[in-house]
Amino acid sequence: MVKKLLELNKIYNIDCLEGLKQLEDNSIDLVITSPPYEDITGAGYSAKSKDVLFLKLYSEFIDKVFNELLRVLKPTGQIFFNIKTQTYNKTIRTPHWLEFLESFQKFKLKSYIIWKYAGSFDSTDKRFHLDYEIIYHLSKTDDIYLNENCGIKDALTSVWYVPHNISNRLHPTQMPEVLVERILKITGKEGITVLDIFSGVGTTQTVAKKFGYNYLGFEINPQYVEIANKRLDQTTLASIPPQAKASGILEAIL
Repeated sequence: MVKKLLELNKIYNIDCLEGLKQLEDNSIDLVITSPPYEDITGAGYSAKSKDVLFLKLYSEFIDKVFNELLRVLKPTGQIFFNIKTQTYNKTIRTPHWLEFLESFQKFKLKSYIIWKYAGSFDSTDKRFHLDYEIIYHLSKTDDIYLNENCGIKDALTSVWYVPHNISNRLHPTQMPEVLVERILKITGKEGITVLDIFSGVGTTQTVAKKFGYNYLGFEINPQYVEIANKRLDQTTLASIPPQAKASGILEAIL
């Protein structure tokens, strides 16, 4: 067994499963992430096979992800896993298949959060508009921290209205910083480490840095990693909440 030091406050250009293997057990306080959409365009499958073959492969991948997240999450840790209902031929396929994964069922499903926003990305007059996304709130134990006096009105409601407006969009499915800010205001404590395993252009890490928290990320697309690093270079510590500047390392066993 060879020990390797994995630095905090970095986004690694690496597949998330490979990155997760390099983290110690019980080392992460908070996971905020949104997996890539079930996009079959680069996988060589036709639309007809999407509902059987590709979903099987995708669910097997997510199952492995949850097993690794279970290992690295602290007993007091929390996961906010954002996933969107998919549409095909004017019908929808919800992401509730997640709940039947063996690895998912090892967690405690603490909350089922509806992220509501104005408008719809796929408006049609053949059904009601899809104008929300789902955030699964998971933990390993009941020993978690939620600050209902964080300054947010009705902070523990499970329906969040967060506009999807992003003035400078750098990624087609970019998460609004306001959404990450809400999670951190409710769950954040000094010295925590925030992980995003599908980092994209680094929104989770950018907000974590503003709050003075340790952050870590994995992103397989090198162009997005470059954009994320530029955002981080331009990010300074915010005045709310005042936290010690984050620094440190995670030790991993390979």
